Amino acid sequence: MSLNFSFAMILAGVNILVAGAAHAGQSSIIIPAQFTSETQAVIHAANMYNPVSVEEDREFMGIIFSKTSNGITLYGYTVGAGHAGHDQVTVTIQVPAGAEKVAFWHTHGAPHWTRNYFSTTDTQLAEQWQIPIYLAAPDGKLRLYEPGDSTLGWRRARQLGLAGEDGASSGKLVKAAGSSDPVRIRA
Repeated sequence: MSLNFSFAMILAGVNILVAGAAHAGQSSIIIPAQFTSETQAVIHAANMYNPVSVEEDREFMGIIFSKTSNGITLYGYTVGAGHAGHDQVTVTIQVPAGAEKVAFWHTHGAPHWTRNYFSTTDTQLAEQWQIPIYLAAPDGKLRLYEPGDSTLGWRRARQLGLAGEDGASSGKLVKAAGSSDPVRIRA
């Protein structure tokens, strides 16, 4: 049996389906659980899709999932593409049966300083699902927003030149394992 979460995700234009529920118009692919950590899966997704995102000014989005078998947990991800030149992505995300959704990840397209921030839609998605969201930014930095992290008020967002609404966030830089240095991704 499959579950369709599209009603809860209508704000962000994301449909999440559990295995077998794919339908005509499904727009995501699944990279199997093969990474030993959530961060490794995100870095792989970012390095694969951020260069294309920047070049084509196209957003990509997916979910990081975990699967446990014989006591070993591995991570994989899904990916769906938005339309070039649009600051949005509407995708159907198919999650394998038995997988646990652990985080969202996405890109923001061509370079512009505003695209190094999580949008209000991004932060609302994390809050709604109570899982983190990663941003592979066009500046080559990997950022993380976790539910409950601080966001900018509408006045500060407007001062920065972002949309004048509550909820945008700079997030925090993802650090390399065992290091204080931020992860660098391809842009």
